[in-house]
Amino acid sequence: MAAIRQAGTSGPMFRRWISGLALGGAVLAVLLYGCREELGPGVDRNRPPDTYLTGFPAESTTSVYRVHLFWYGSDLDGRVVGYEYAVTDSQPNDEDTIQYRFTTRTDSVFLMQVGQTQQVLAHRFYIRALDNQGKVDPEPAWVFFGSVDLVTPVPVFTVSEGFREGVDSTLAIDSRNISVPEDTVDAGWDVRFHWKGVDGDQVILESGVVDTVGRVLSFEHWLSPLQAAPIRGDANDTVEVYTNLQSGKYVFNLRAIDDAGFGGLDPTVRTFVWNKDPQTYFENGFDSTAAGGGRWRPHLFARSDAWTDTLEFFDGDTLPLTSAGGAIQQLEVWSPISGRDPDDYLGLGVHRFQFRGGVGFWEAADTTRDEQGRPMAVLDRLGTTDLVVQARCTDGYGRSDGTPAELHFVVNRSPVLLDTLEMVGGVPVYQRPRRGEALRLADLAAANWLLSVRVKAFDPDGTTNTFGYYFRASGFQYGPVVRPPLGRIAEYSLTIPPEWRQPGEYAIGVRVEEWTDPPRRRADLEIPFRIVN
Repeated sequence: MAAIRQAGTSGPMFRRWISGLALGGAVLAVLLYGCREELGPGVDRNRPPDTYLTGFPAESTTSVYRVHLFWYGSDLDGRVVGYEYAVTDSQPNDEDTIQYRFTTRTDSVFLMQVGQTQQVLAHRFYIRALDNQGKVDPEPAWVFFGSVDLVTPVPVFTVSEGFREGVDSTLAIDSRNISVPEDTVDAGWDVRFHWKGVDGDQVILESGVVDTVGRVLSFEHWLSPLQAAPIRGDANDTVEVYTNLQSGKYVFNLRAIDDAGFGGLDPTVRTFVWNKDPQTYFENGFDSTAAGGGRWRPHLFARSDAWTDTLEFFDGDTLPLTSAGGAIQQLEVWSPISGRDPDDYLGLGVHRFQFRGGVGFWEAADTTRDEQGRPMAVLDRLGTTDLVVQARCTDGYGRSDGTPAELHFVVNRSPVLLDTLEMVGGVPVYQRPRRGEALRLADLAAANWLLSVRVKAFDPDGTTNTFGYYFRASGFQYGPVVRPPLGRIAEYSLTIPPEWRQPGEYAIGVRVEEWTDPPRRRADLEIPFRIVN
């Protein structure tokens, strides 16, 4: 018979009624003429009932998971005493294995169950009539539902906080960032979570009223990485408390599961770090040269064979790279380090101080200490460099400072340009163009737009008197290197670009390198000037 049977004069019921009349006439004729044939033993003369679905959503359409279905059955040689129904996922592999249940109803609301994380799952509903002699319809009526329309049930936190017995205040845990939690719970504190569930599945009743039909029946929760698998509880299991945590990052996962078995793919989370980072810092010194009468700043100390004393510097300073006996003297630099634990629950303080220069490996700072017993970051054999020194310490739980302290400094001062280059016959020869100098447009045009540039660099550290020079008139590209003899002026014929051949404010770019092998310190400088009529 068809997948869905319907009543009507053109349907199976009408056709079976006509067939019944014909059969009755034939039997009457046999009786009248006395030609009845004896039936053999064991022949079942009971005809099976028929089953019809009369109310259901359109086949293969999306339906809410609560489906109201209607049916009826008929039996031409007896009466229907009940029905057997079954719900399967899509099409079963073997229909003989379908498990049916008995009912005397002719309609019911069915919950089309889905997987916990499967919002779309096809179902097939079967219904077959049972007559008074125990025979069932061999071809059950059925309908196919292509998918189920579900709203993910939502768990709602009513309490999400860190707490400690005997302490009135609590710490709200609102972070949802799994990679970098924004909330940190103090060491020695516990955490607790309370929640409830809301399911927004709705249907439109025959009256037109929108009714919320979903119900949360259970919850799953787990605290990663402490618990690897979800813990399942019923609708009343809405509280969890965690004590004796260890230092680290945690994710509390919570999922509500509704009466369709659906919980959604992603759980609702709250994230936190347990145990605050220890705090590391470089010791301060008083910088009397700072603006406003001086201020306290992280300081460092440096020593060189070219110096007679140890010199003090501060964060952001440039340390001179000097020479002695014709050789550049590398520096030894050090700075004392301190630290504290803001939530020292164990009373162990901080230990295991480490430092590194740049992005190198962490080195132990505890092996070298100053007169006050403080660990020190020590770097030696430093030449030209721009360096960031980092330092960190560890608390009693073994947690390292995640935001290490930083100390910035530069070794080797950059070269500068001289305005007065040299004296010739007691008259100074100036850099050309001089800063702010006004050049006449007619003079430049007469020189075929060539400007004879003269510059000379000076190393404030005194480690070299040999430089390489590069020039540019506009854009970002420098010309080829110009290398004058030791201590001499660099001269270069610079072509004035077409866009500069009018009155205005301009600047020549000069790049200067301390020319050693390899080049050490570079400076990009500008010489502003004007072109006038």
